[in-house]
Amino acid sequence: MQKQKNDLLPKISIVIPSFNKANYIGITLESIFSQNYKNLEIIIQDGGSTDGTVDIIKAYSKKYPIFWESKKDNGQLDAICKGLQKASGDILTFINADDTYETGSFNEMSKAYLYNSDKLWFAGQGVVVNKEGVEITKFVTVYKNFLLLLNSKLCLLMTNYLMQPSVFFTKQAYKRYGPFTGTDNFITEYDLWLKFGRVSMPVIINKTVSRFRIEPSTKTKLMFRDLLKEDKKIVGRYTKNPLILFLHDLNNFGRVFISLFV
Repeated sequence: MQKQKNDLLPKISIVIPSFNKANYIGITLESIFSQNYKNLEIIIQDGGSTDGTVDIIKAYSKKYPIFWESKKDNGQLDAICKGLQKASGDILTFINADDTYETGSFNEMSKAYLYNSDKLWFAGQGVVVNKEGVEITKFVTVYKNFLLLLNSKLCLLMTNYLMQPSVFFTKQAYKRYGPFTGTDNFITEYDLWLKFGRVSMPVIINKTVSRFRIEPSTKTKLMFRDLLKEDKKIVGRYTKNPLILFLHDLNNFGRVFISLFV
């Protein structure tokens, strides 16, 4: 459904869960505010950081409209869900406090929403970087971007090829199919992606939207095998097809193998 809203930008709400990310949260915030998108809502849910993260948040909140609080919570999932409950945007997302957005990402999402506002969600490409911000696992990125272009439910059941910070969704979609689920240690966004995918696959933005950072303290790295086990449980709730489950296992094997070199 095409809508003529060139004079009115949709509001984009971005939730940032953080805990002791003083080394990176400023880079994350710079990647957001440097885009000069005129209708942003930034919500930071900090878990009571003690490393200087809060001082950085305070400094940015003097220059930019940021809604934030810092107090003990029950981890990443709790912080994200609390933040999204407060969000009032047309389009919602979350980004971890060590990841970044590429220049022009919000304009791309805005255009995709204005021309497809009857859709549930939107997904762009992403790259993986190390603690210094250097791109890594380029082969994996090429593979994921290929699956993104195919944009099929079968591919999504085979593996979670979506780069989390490159995925945005409408407030109505989140209210209907959310919240996010997970464990005490991490969020399993894959479950929500598959819920959306049952209804419709995302509108694809064929550009790099975000950079996902893997460094020694990243939960994706620390608890990688546990995350894959949770993914397997999740996909089992959406299909019993033995071929798809086999392909999912095969992709997981590949992910474990590659993780040995990251």
